[in-house]
Amino acid sequence: MRSTRVRRVPVVAASLAVTAILVTACSTSSSTSSSSPSTASASAATSASGQSSPSSAAATSIVVGALPVLDTAGLQVAIKEGFFKQAGLTVTVKSVAQSTVAIPDLLHGSIDVIGGGNYVSFLEAQANGAFPVEFLAQAVDCTADDYGVVAMPSSGITTAAGLAGKTVAVNLTQNIQTLTTNAVLKSEGVGAVRYVQIPFPDMVPALKAGRVSAISVVEPFLSAALAAGGKLVASTCTGPAADFPMSGYITTQGWAQQHAAAAKAFQQALEKGNAYADAHPDVVRSVLPGYTSITAAAAATVPLGVYPSTLTTSPLQRIAALMKAGGLATPSNLSSLLLS
Repeated sequence: MRSTRVRRVPVVAASLAVTAILVTACSTSSSTSSSSPSTASASAATSASGQSSPSSAAATSIVVGALPVLDTAGLQVAIKEGFFKQAGLTVTVKSVAQSTVAIPDLLHGSIDVIGGGNYVSFLEAQANGAFPVEFLAQAVDCTADDYGVVAMPSSGITTAAGLAGKTVAVNLTQNIQTLTTNAVLKSEGVGAVRYVQIPFPDMVPALKAGRVSAISVVEPFLSAALAAGGKLVASTCTGPAADFPMSGYITTQGWAQQHAAAAKAFQQALEKGNAYADAHPDVVRSVLPGYTSITAAAAATVPLGVYPSTLTTSPLQRIAALMKAGGLATPSNLSSLLLS
């Protein structure tokens, strides 16, 4: 299948501005990547505002810049099961270390969609006028055993109450980790904690060395922390944050308008992949070693999240409410940000 390619307008200044605004995006340092057999991206020309320039070309090949974490398993399953191919699309996955790092590539056109992007960062970007955002599909909702706070036994912290006044490592501050952790701790009457920013892969060494009292981690880093002797002292996906929507698939409104048919086909095939992943956890476990740092042995037992098969305003409303409570800016019209 031939892919179409459209020239991009230079957006260096805009890319830098967007990256500066999105300093709170969820990230990971894993470099493992997974892709389909295709190559080129068919993207519309995007200006500094994220709007597309006119073109009659139809996209047949889509490049997704995806985080190599459990969040994007639905994408990998959709590729494995041939759902994109059935929809007439060739999807290539490029591994990205951080969703904010992928923003310049999204605006320049070297990628078309960001997979596993943190909702909080992109909602804040929309609210602050960084670029027009379009949400294509959900990636994952957390579960009680795949996201939490871990401490070493030597710390003396055994429950959430013990975290009051302590130092907790998060991947990035003022984001999904701090917002959900604060909400859960507040609901349990626990006092404020101090957050420090440490990349996920560096958290376990920092915890073992005593540089922090506890770490906030998602899978596969949660399992790694427990294997290193840490103990789960608080689940961050309970109470007010139960089943919380963690990440999604995002593009620009310009690209979605420019390639409406391809965007819709991508959305439907991806949601089919999410539904299949949710119904067939064995398939999810089979693809994890191919695009994450998880071994086959670890993949067999790692806790999985929920892969939603539809995207509505409800999860965005939950996120926006938590953002407002945390003092972050939110868009005024959430429904306009969803591909329909």
